[in-house]
Amino acid sequence: MSPVTNRWARLSARKRGWLSPASDAGVCISAFVVARQGTKIVLEKPKDNKAWPDEGGFPRRRIAKVVRDEAWILPATHLLIDESPDQAAHRISHEWAGFKGTPRFVMVQSFTRPSRSKGRNHWDICFVYEIYVRSLPKSKPWWSEMRPFFRSELSRMKIGRSHLDVLKEARYV
Repeated sequence: MSPVTNRWARLSARKRGWLSPASDAGVCISAFVVARQGTKIVLEKPKDNKAWPDEGGFPRRRIAKVVRDEAWILPATHLLIDESPDQAAHRISHEWAGFKGTPRFVMVQSFTRPSRSKGRNHWDICFVYEIYVRSLPKSKPWWSEMRPFFRSELSRMKIGRSHLDVLKEARYV
């Protein structure tokens, strides 16, 4: 087994010291917002837009695949440096999705998945929030469509970027 200093999942801005990178294959810390309209879950279909890398935290070439697949996703993005999960959920809800109201923390999820680096796992840490919406906002330029779905429909839909896994883990599906 590796020495303790090489195996603890601790990150540090310092180049030396007892804190070390958590994974050579990367770590993503994200916030997901599950918008509920009555008993339905609101999903969005992304559209290729130059805002994705800077505002959505996702490369355009990768969102282009979600667009080509005609998949639906939750409003979500990576946390900004020095941003708390609560601040990220608020930013995602209001600025990225256009919802009104206050997102409520639901749970933390953690997944590993194989990376492109052979024998390495990428680590995702997901903060899941929920917000209740009475009406859908005007669509932002990075969304082609926003629509509420019955929970029973979700498992049969094409949902991209592992967002169905997030919904299942949080027991929305």
